[in-house]
Amino acid sequence: MEEELDVRELLATGKDLDRVLIKARYDEEVLKELVSYLDDDLWTVVKNAISIIVILAREKEELYKPLITKLFALVKKSEAIPLTQEIAKAFGQIAKEKPELLRTMVPVLFANYRIGDPKIKVNVSYVLEEIARANPTLMAEIARDFAEMLTSRAREDKLAALNFIAAMGENGFRYVSPYLPRIISLLHDEDEIVRASAVEVLVHLGTLNDKFRKVILRRLEEFEDPSELVMKVVKEGISKLSLLEKAGS
Repeated sequence: MEEELDVRELLATGKDLDRVLIKARYDEEVLKELVSYLDDDLWTVVKNAISIIVILAREKEELYKPLITKLFALVKKSEAIPLTQEIAKAFGQIAKEKPELLRTMVPVLFANYRIGDPKIKVNVSYVLEEIARANPTLMAEIARDFAEMLTSRAREDKLAALNFIAAMGENGFRYVSPYLPRIISLLHDEDEIVRASAVEVLVHLGTLNDKFRKVILRRLEEFEDPSELVMKVVKEGISKLSLLEKAGS
């Protein structure tokens, strides 16, 4: 006799999740039960339920629309970073596989970033960064806002914009080239954390484009900053880019 599957227990412990996946794939009742755990009070249960549902959604595309609605609600109330990261990964998968379902959602997510409380801003930034990394074309409607965020008075806006832009750059340098003048200007921001982050992003972009690498390497070699933090990041960046230059020569 087949052993009864305690779906919630397995989701809570994270053990034998493959068993849940296989059972939900072929048993509609188990699938319904799995989906119901997206409303569970234990974040590990919700996280592991999402990780299985996104796999099933590749085969059962009708799961995507209700999943997006649920993910949007979850990201606004998530208190656990691992859960938020799982939600972001799910949005990233949808951005790649069903971008048409997210096209109108991205501006809504960004609006929640703009007007949300600090927790919502952080959570939504995870999601937007993952979408930007997975499919930067979805960021077209809010791309101008990123440029404005780079000149914001708020440190968190500048840092978030830098992260979004760096993520987009992983899909092609053309997505980030319009922002370069403003990112470079942040090397002279009054906030040392912003300056250090700007260096990190410029170095990251330098790893993605040979011509820009030469430009930013030369600039960093001439760069001086009173902050030990910034200069530490600069030295690490020079070392990283120099190694890539040598490897490519």
